Amino acid sequence: PMPAPAAPVVVEPAVADLLKVMEDTWNASDMDAMFAVATPDIHWVNVVGMHWQGLADVKQAHVVFFNIMFRGVPLKLEAVEHVKALPGGARLLVVRWLLGAYKTPSGEARPPSQNRMSILAVPGPGGLLISHVANIEVNPQAARHNPV
Repeated sequence: PMPAPAAPVVVEPAVADLLKVMEDTWNASDMDAMFAVATPDIHWVNVVGMHWQGLADVKQAHVVFFNIMFRGVPLKLEAVEHVKALPGGARLLVVRWLLGAYKTPSGEARPPSQNRMSILAVPGPGGLLISHVANIEVNPQAARHNPV
């Protein structure tokens, strides 16, 4: 028998608001606003496996890479694939972004790509805050062979 189709993902306003801030602040190259919705002890694992810890380092790494390669590179939310409610009001999210073309620090031209991001969002005074991110570039060649 075929597995039952997955239930539609319910995106609560607080989740939608956080993702909108992430998208809008990326597109504005505004790291101050982007990380105003982060916890002081944030962890961020980027698409090439760099692991930054703590708000100051996470923000600084983004500032450096925006200055080098991401300023003006568009980011668009394609899908919220999963939202899991956790104790205490936290949410575990899986989202898919479309990132525009850019050049790496070594000068390699990278085409537009999909990124799949896991986000741990925790309640804060004005809404959800980013506590942990793991960002993975979707490999389209490998995706063709996904067995499920």
